Amino acid sequence: MAEILARSNVPVLCFHQLREFRADDSAYARTLITPPDVFRNQLLAIRDGGWTPVSAPDLIDHLRFGTPLPERALLLSFDDGSATHATVALPVLAELGFPAVFFPMTVVLDKPDWLSRDQLRELERAGMTIGAHTWDHQRLDRISGDQWPQQLDQPAADLAEILGHPVDLMAYPYGVWSPETLAHVAAAGYRAAFQLADATDPDYPMLTIRRVMPPPTWDGPALLGHLDADF
Repeated sequence: MAEILARSNVPVLCFHQLREFRADDSAYARTLITPPDVFRNQLLAIRDGGWTPVSAPDLIDHLRFGTPLPERALLLSFDDGSATHATVALPVLAELGFPAVFFPMTVVLDKPDWLSRDQLRELERAGMTIGAHTWDHQRLDRISGDQWPQQLDQPAADLAEILGHPVDLMAYPYGVWSPETLAHVAAAGYRAAFQLADATDPDYPMLTIRRVMPPPTWDGPALLGHLDADF
């Protein structure tokens, strides 16, 4: 575990919706919405700042086994399953040659404004990784015992059926977890899980990988500053 903790300094960024603000967006919602031009400029800043996005499997291998990564490596991740992940994120990622990992809720698949099953396959064909984000975005520190299969086991099974192979990465809704959560995540067969700002758990470092959410107010220099300071 000590070796994994020592390697747990690779920045991981977490994005949500990629669209223009609407008049009815709350102040909180606007912290989770990144306008497309802002998103593109943030990724250009990553490239021009000398950072190299890597795939989720490469990061996991680095943490677990010490497999080398490029200098100044980072991971890009996308939560919830917004359709903008395919229509906005994917073209920019493909243009820049950046891999990323996507964590959709399975309850929203094929619904208006959310990713479709075909888009999940498209993302994967483009070199992206797909992980789970529960069934319907419940806080996993608050659910009861009979909900664990629906929130952890079934999403992995559904995504495996869609993609044709096992899915063993996940991200916690709201970034929150508890000691009980970690035991259930491990029992469900996930080999790595991503949270948000809490400290990495020393006993379960692979199930508490830290991320930060870059708000749309961060320009290129601000983003680069946080990559150096927050990890």
